[in-house]
Amino acid sequence: MRIVFHIGMGKTGTTSIQFALRNSAKALASQKAAYLSMWFDEIDPAFKGLGGFTRFTAGSDQEKIARADRFYAYLVDRADRDGIETFIFSNEGVFQAGAQLEQFFRTLKAHGLSISFVAYLRDPMSWLPSAYTQWAIRHKTNEGPVQDFPSAARRLIGQYEGIRFWQQNFGDVLTVRPFETGLDVVQDFAATVGVTLPETATRKLERAEPADTLLRAMFNTRFSDNVLPDRFDRFVTNSSHAPVPALREMAERCFNHEGAEEVIAEKRDLFEYIRDSTGLDLLDGEPRPAKTPGEADLQRRVVDYLIEVNFDQAQRLKRLERLVNDLKAQGDGS
Repeated sequence: MRIVFHIGMGKTGTTSIQFALRNSAKALASQKAAYLSMWFDEIDPAFKGLGGFTRFTAGSDQEKIARADRFYAYLVDRADRDGIETFIFSNEGVFQAGAQLEQFFRTLKAHGLSISFVAYLRDPMSWLPSAYTQWAIRHKTNEGPVQDFPSAARRLIGQYEGIRFWQQNFGDVLTVRPFETGLDVVQDFAATVGVTLPETATRKLERAEPADTLLRAMFNTRFSDNVLPDRFDRFVTNSSHAPVPALREMAERCFNHEGAEEVIAEKRDLFEYIRDSTGLDLLDGEPRPAKTPGEADLQRRVVDYLIEVNFDQAQRLKRLERLVNDLKAQGDGS
């Protein structure tokens, strides 16, 4: 019995891999393999979801040992019941949480479980713009307004530091793969793990249109705290009286990725470490020109979005008006 942990990094095709694994249960079962999920809710339902994963990574070493014991018992039971020989777990959050989960993984190894890790690394020139859109705009992870690209990039590039922990503590069971343009990451992952996944032209990508990204930035910058994507999804406007940022200025902030080379140069020793320790030279490539959306096209798409939002808002207000009138009528009748 073995278990493979797909640990990220984020923005390296993780969603596509998870989508394929989740929708290939029969194909995996025929190979005596099973995809567990993104969460450790087999140990405790409270560990499901983003909040649950945060709870899972917290706690004392003794708590983590106990969690590993319970997880191992679950794997043994399921292996006996369903004939599973290979378990697969995938959560890109594990990449950054390595130090917090060291005791958990070492306990699993101590049980005699065959354990391995798979990580993908992407060249920073293409990773930083994608990470910026995801964790500085869609999910604003900093305090204060939406940051410009260089400011956020200097914060986000630190995610590469996670490789040090994995290389130094689990290097003997770690496989590091390059995530490159044109790579079929699902099939690459399947080959790395030693399973077969169905070929599909469908890729599950978390990639929004520029207009959607821009509107989220305009919305999220009004809040001083961390803003999850669902806040934009749940609200159209808010009661803040802060000045409305200029659309042109926000577009320049969101889509101007100049400064990436300087940010990367400041971490050159880290990428040289990655090259020397893993054999992947992530800086061995020509910079690609930024794909900045045309202002006219961007404005047209923003208008398209605003029309849809306006119609949806009108319908919601009409339903709310009817509900309020019904409640008033019931009150007057009593």
